[in-house]
Amino acid sequence: MDDFFLADPDAKRPSQNKRKRAPQASKGSVRRSKREEDEDSEDEVGAGTIDDMDLEGDRGTEEEDSGEEDRRETAAQKRLRLAKRYLAKVREEAADVGEVDAAQLDRDIIANRLRDEALESIGKLFHAIADKYANIDLADPSRVRTFKSGKNHQLSITSVAIAIPSIHRPNTPHQSASHRKPIYIYSASKDASIVKWDFWTGKRLHFIPGGLKPTKKLIAAYGTKMPALHVGHKDHILSIAASSDGQFLATAGRDKAIHIWSVGEDKHLGSFTQHRDAVSSVTFRKGHNQLYSASFDRTIKLWNVDEMAYVETLYGHQDQITCIDTLARERCITCGARDRTVRLWKIIEESQLIFRGGGSGTVHAAGEDLVVMDGVRKVPKVEKQANAAGGSLDAVALIDEELFISGSDTGAISLWTLNRKKPLFTKLRAHGPGSRVKSANPEGDNGEEDKVEDVDSSDGKCWITALATVRYSDLFASGAGDGYIRLWKLSKDKRRFALLGSIPMPGFVNSLVFFEAPPMPTSLDKDADTIATTNSNPSTAASRLARARAAIAKGELTNKPLQKDVLYLAVGLGQEHRLGRWWRDKRAKNSVKIISLAPEHN
Repeated sequence: MDDFFLADPDAKRPSQNKRKRAPQASKGSVRRSKREEDEDSEDEVGAGTIDDMDLEGDRGTEEEDSGEEDRRETAAQKRLRLAKRYLAKVREEAADVGEVDAAQLDRDIIANRLRDEALESIGKLFHAIADKYANIDLADPSRVRTFKSGKNHQLSITSVAIAIPSIHRPNTPHQSASHRKPIYIYSASKDASIVKWDFWTGKRLHFIPGGLKPTKKLIAAYGTKMPALHVGHKDHILSIAASSDGQFLATAGRDKAIHIWSVGEDKHLGSFTQHRDAVSSVTFRKGHNQLYSASFDRTIKLWNVDEMAYVETLYGHQDQITCIDTLARERCITCGARDRTVRLWKIIEESQLIFRGGGSGTVHAAGEDLVVMDGVRKVPKVEKQANAAGGSLDAVALIDEELFISGSDTGAISLWTLNRKKPLFTKLRAHGPGSRVKSANPEGDNGEEDKVEDVDSSDGKCWITALATVRYSDLFASGAGDGYIRLWKLSKDKRRFALLGSIPMPGFVNSLVFFEAPPMPTSLDKDADTIATTNSNPSTAASRLARARAAIAKGELTNKPLQKDVLYLAVGLGQEHRLGRWWRDKRAKNSVKIISLAPEHN
């Protein structure tokens, strides 16, 4: 069949040229034959191969108004139109940085952007950024912002997520200033509630109460009356995730349910209830609205959030699945707690790779708390009996498409590659007894050390509760209950890592998320923002504008272009462990904290 979109619209249809002359018939039969002929021609236009189908979906009112010319464009013309649209978007994003030459923009920014996206799609992109954070003062309390006000979460926070909408809609309920992109921080708690925070102001924008059975503390906070028809979770929320485009939010918990929420409209869109046990972790595939969920029922399920539909179930783990992660490829990685396996699931190939933790390793000569595959002597028998490198694998995070890290309840952090079934490198007691290093060289692991309080593994404080990576880079972070968040740096050969620094953080670090955002405005920048956004009183705006011009003349305020994004770390902090109530740290506060990792911090 000829391709309708590539054919000449003025040419006659094949059905009309080859149709035989029919015998003479009455007028009624002629009308019927014409009607049938029109229906046949419509069927021919609607039918065709998969190449003729519109797989792009609804692109909004802009494409609906394009008319017949867009529908008749050739495949080459469509590719050209989409390429022009993409380049225009890149130019628009680059324009925020300041005025640049158009030729230079085309040569550098667009070329680098396309190159990075091509490398990222195949998992070959890698940035060496850890050295920028080696000499900063991570203990500076001014780097930490705490999001807590009023009656919000009453129990431990279990998970945080960052939503940065890619589409700026002016009619959304909560909107930042026009020159700032909206950035929302979501937090979930054991009290089954969800809070939406504004990154810029630190204020609570939206609150979704939980349907947890009232306790004395919840009754004191919310009252004795519970809503008759509660929409949301009815038990501990264990995980929360936001889509790459910042349009959808997914939450999961012990009530065996996954709920989907709209970020822009703050409303409930639907729920999935196919899991037969608690849903421990959810994550969105990068660049897509494909959702992966892991459960205590030992299964992984795939969901299409655009269609609100179930896709597939994956089987293989022999124990509860505690964590899941994914990147751009159609695959995910999970850890199975007491079965001591990490599994990489290849969705398209319908296969899985199994990586087994624990077992016999080797100890590096630099110290007995290091386990590497190419060491010099076997692990001592005492270490094998204590199973220091094994235990329950409860956290996993992808660095890129080839490397990933895992954390266990014994305090061990392991570095893995897809080419080996055992870890390349394992750091024992990463949050346990030992020292806190200000800076270190991962090639030799010979940094200066400052002694801190020893941590006993029996009280759960060295349990690796959270891992987070700066995607496609040599920097990652780990959290436990020892009172510190630790930053780690990969070596140049990507075969080991060393401690880069520690951030004081009392309590159980139940969730960590790296994200990039513009630097927080200073007091002078806030004054300029007030001037730019004041429209109600022209005289007030004029006086503030005059003061701003005077400040610029004195050098106190500059009209420099917007600065580049800096790195932040979002932390979900609680008095209890995310998965249970075995211990409680009364010194800690159930709160969300944002740590600025900007090298130049004021």
